[in-house]
Amino acid sequence: MRALPLGIAIAVLAAGCSGGTSNGSNSSNGNTGTPLSPSSNRNPTITNVSVTPTFGVSGLTNVSMSATASDPDGDSLSYQWTFAGSTASGPSANANLSGDGAVTVRLSVTDGRGGSATDARDVTIGNMSGRWSFIFTGVCNPSVPATLPVLTMAQAGSVVTGSLVSPAAWCNVPAGQTGVFDPAAPARISASGAFTGARLKIGSYLDTFLDGQMDSSGRVITGTTRSQSSNSTNTFRMVKQ
Repeated sequence: MRALPLGIAIAVLAAGCSGGTSNGSNSSNGNTGTPLSPSSNRNPTITNVSVTPTFGVSGLTNVSMSATASDPDGDSLSYQWTFAGSTASGPSANANLSGDGAVTVRLSVTDGRGGSATDARDVTIGNMSGRWSFIFTGVCNPSVPATLPVLTMAQAGSVVTGSLVSPAAWCNVPAGQTGVFDPAAPARISASGAFTGARLKIGSYLDTFLDGQMDSSGRVITGTTRSQSSNSTNTFRMVKQ
């Protein structure tokens, strides 16, 4: 076989190499190049949160929680509520909150891929346990003593017990006099804050019945009194210390 001249052989070899490279590097067939990375996960969005009522009484008032959320990637969402040391799952939940003052209800929505959104609402919780200043606010002399009487109370469920100390004289109560809620007929507080049935026995001769309403701050109760002996009435005000 006759050999090709050197220049022609080199040209043929170069053409063959060029054709092989062109067929193997065609980026349009998807076999070469850097593949596209998937889109980054996006956080869900909480579109609505409802926590009602915004005031309640510790351990008694049922609070309803509900929320809606959306996810831009179409991911399935999980809802987690936390409040007063407790938790609940799902887009809606109910619970009797316990506490004294502002109780925060927190919501966390997650998409299972690392995305999340949070929101929170406060509920004011009234609690009868503690020290409350107490005074008649109607006709009484002296109606406001230098040092107000103090009721120290304890709430167990809806039952309220307590005792009274009177450092100074007020109305017809002498300074230093004490009192107690009649254990045979305990006072009660309702889920809506109605304070009823309190029979305050002051000393050995004065029984006063109290009925009132806790306000939305959870720290003030106002109402009316009735004396068993004379059936006279008055008004009162209690403020939590």
